[in-house]
Formats: sequence, C-alpha cells, structure tokens
Amino acid sequence: MSTLDPGRVLSIQSHVVSGYVGNRAATFPLQMLGYDVDVVNTVQFSNHTGYGHTNGHKTTPEQLGAIFEGLTTNGLVAHSRILTGYVPGAEALKVVAEQIRKMKEANPERLYVLDPVMGDMGTGLYVSEDVVPIYKEMLQIASIITPNQFEVELLSGINITSMTTLHDALQHIHTTNSLSHVAFSSIPLPISLVTKLNLPPPPTSYLSLLPDPTPPWYDAVGVGEPEDEVLVCFASTWQNGDIQTWAFALPTIRGYFSGVGDLFSAMVLAHFENPDSRSDLPPLPYAVSKALLTVQQILLRTHIHSLVQTGVSGAATPRPLHHLSGEQHSAVIPSDAELDAVNPSNPGDPRRKAKRMRLRELRVVQERTLIVNGGEGWPGQKLDWASVLEHGM
Repeated sequence: MSTLDPGRVLSIQSHVVSGYVGNRAATFPLQMLGYDVDVVNTVQFSNHTGYGHTNGHKTTPEQLGAIFEGLTTNGLVAHSRILTGYVPGAEALKVVAEQIRKMKEANPERLYVLDPVMGDMGTGLYVSEDVVPIYKEMLQIASIITPNQFEVELLSGINITSMTTLHDALQHIHTTNSLSHVAFSSIPLPISLVTKLNLPPPPTSYLSLLPDPTPPWYDAVGVGEPEDEVLVCFASTWQNGDIQTWAFALPTIRGYFSGVGDLFSAMVLAHFENPDSRSDLPPLPYAVSKALLTVQQILLRTHIHSLVQTGVSGAATPRPLHHLSGEQHSAVIPSDAELDAVNPSNPGDPRRKAKRMRLRELRVVQERTLIVNGGEGWPGQKLDWASVLEHGM
C-alpha cells in the first residue's frame, strides 16, 4: 500500500484565467485551510462560458496522460484526497477515470470526491453524452459524489418530483454502486414542504450578514410566502443497507452565479472526516454543514457587493456591504436585453456582459476569513424517511 500525504490534494477540473470556477474556485480555499493542492487543468479558458464569449483550449487525452505519467514516474502521486470536476469529453474522462482507479488500487484509503459535472436543470447536458456511462462506472470508485438535481436524475434514471422519488433516486445510486456518500448539492422545494420537514432556518452568523430590512431578492425558511422556493441540500450515507439522510434548507438569492458547486465540492472534501470535538454529526453531514456555511456566506457577500457596485442609488463611492439603500434592496443587475433597449446602437458588446458577469464572480479571496473561520456550520435535520414516505411528501 502506497504512503499518502494527509495534507496533499489532487484537483482535476477546469481552469479559467479570469474568474472563479473549477480549479480557480477550489484551489485557494483549500490552501487557506492548509492543504497543499496539485492541479490538473482539463481546460484552459479565458473565462467561464457564462460570459458568452470564451476562448482557449481543452486539454487533450494525450496531454492528460503525459501529465499523469510524469507524476507517477517521479513518485509524486501521494495525494490522500482527490477531487474531480469538469472534464469536457469522454476520451479525456476515460484517462482521468483510469488514473484514479490506479490510485485507489494502490491505496484504497484515498478519499475521492467526484463532482459529476454534466449539466443543470433548464440547461440540459453541457458535456458530450458519451461521458454519462463513464461517470456511472466512476461511481464505483468514488468515496463521495456531489451532484445537482439534473445529475442525480441522470445517474439514477429517476425523475425527482417528490420526496418519495428523491428517496428512490438516492437508494438507487447508493445500492447499485455500493456508494457510501452522496452530497446532493441542491433541489428547489416549496417553503411549505421544507417547514413540514422541520428544517431549521439559516444560522445567526449568516443572518447577521443580511441587510435590514430583509430584501425582496431573498427567500428562506421563515421568510417569504409558503409556495416560494428554497434550495435544500441532502447529505446521504448508506451503510449496512440503511440510508441515513440529513437535509439543509438554504436561502434562495435571486441572481446568477458560477462556481458555487465547485466551491461546495472542495469544501466537502476539505472537511470530511475532520470533525472537531464539539460535533456529534457523522462525517458527511458534518462536512456538508461546514461547507454550506462557507459557500452561503460567500454567495451572500458576493451578491450584496454586486448590488453596491452597480451604483443604482447614484452613490459615487460604494458603501460598506451592510449599508444598502432602499433602491439597492430591490436592485438587480440589468440583463443584456434591457441594456440593448437602452443603447440599441451598440448591441451585444461582449465587454459589457463581461463587466456585468465579473461582478458576480465569487469573492473567495476578499472573503477568505469566512473560509478559515468556518463557524459552527449550517444547521440541518436528520430525516425520518419512514415518516416522510408514509405521509407521501
């Protein structure tokens, strides 16, 4: 069995020169938590594709193979933790899968967090369809997976329309692949249903960052109408034929962000099996709880910062993040279509959209203290599946 370095992470995912997705969203936060991070970039892009105009190149399967050969020959594959994210093509994913399989065979104790980046609800697949069966095979070597709703449905073949179908999807993924841990990043559910599940509201440390009064772009448990939706994250562990699932109710912030899932996966990797002496949670819900607090705090601070920077109140100098005018409470950054209507002589200028998108980049550097001082974690609740299924939720 090969010797592992407990402080070293191998992160295999995308790279952008400007912005915070993929390795750019994962590396710095992991370093702030004391990990030495080695990165393999599956693409090298100018910026993420949400900007509209993107340039750069994908790393070929041959180039990926050469990188892994160099690491292996020099005895540098001593990573105790592995993280994979966006890999654009099937042939490249096959190379990555084979290398991780070899690493796990050399030392099965390696922690492997697989983020099966394939698509999203409303968007569909944004990778080749050929990657889907490969990801299904990779579930058998993963320690933890961190899919979104679209990816859970794709991997399980079950359309999630209720808590019952969610249970069926989780059970299928766990049992078919002998997969111990699933961190289902988010699914939108009505506040009324979340209340029935007895999920707690956001923690005080998060609420203290909110403007006062509560802005209209924010929905959470205890805020908003019963049929308003909030996001719910599930930390599901399968052991000895039993599925134990913790649920976490997350606020909905009405805005566009990229890299949130990448940051979440990195933080789950960082905190797994590292509970402090005060925690009575099992490893996965503990890691998810810590990850969610960091991600949600940075997400909120990013949104508030973007509103302040739009200058909708006419302020020459942005005020501190907790001081928003009444206009900024309800402000949204104008869409490209709205800006085209105001300035029809210069439609579709990529620099204009890039300026707007840049305001939405996660503030992982500026809010680094929120990464290091992770706080008590995000409160969740263990689900009583028997009761949930009995009541047909």
